[in-house]
Amino acid sequence: MPGKDAEPSCLLFVYGSLKRGQANHGELVAARFVAPARTAPRFALRMIDGYPALVAGDRSIVGELYQLSPAALVELDDFEGDGYRRTEVELEGGARAVSYLSRHPSAGAPFAADEWAM
Repeated sequence: MPGKDAEPSCLLFVYGSLKRGQANHGELVAARFVAPARTAPRFALRMIDGYPALVAGDRSIVGELYQLSPAALVELDDFEGDGYRRTEVELEGGARAVSYLSRHPSAGAPFAADEWAM
């Protein structure tokens, strides 16, 4: 059981440039990698300005799960900007995490695969 002074943590599902080995992974310096993960089959990816955007759909999207503090998550909100909104998503197996969904779900072009890698 964590001590009473332990900082609370959040689970974050990432699916694009924040994943290990990708261009913006350094933004997760304060996060701890938990495991590879997939969403429940309720999502899809769209390409907007060269980056993937998670939107509602019928696919199970491949990504990674991280644990981070609420303060680090607020900093990540600033990095993601106005084009994305942080929301709770269901993962394969029923677990829940937060992730960034596009505020413009019809923008860009559909991405045919379940996993984005650059």
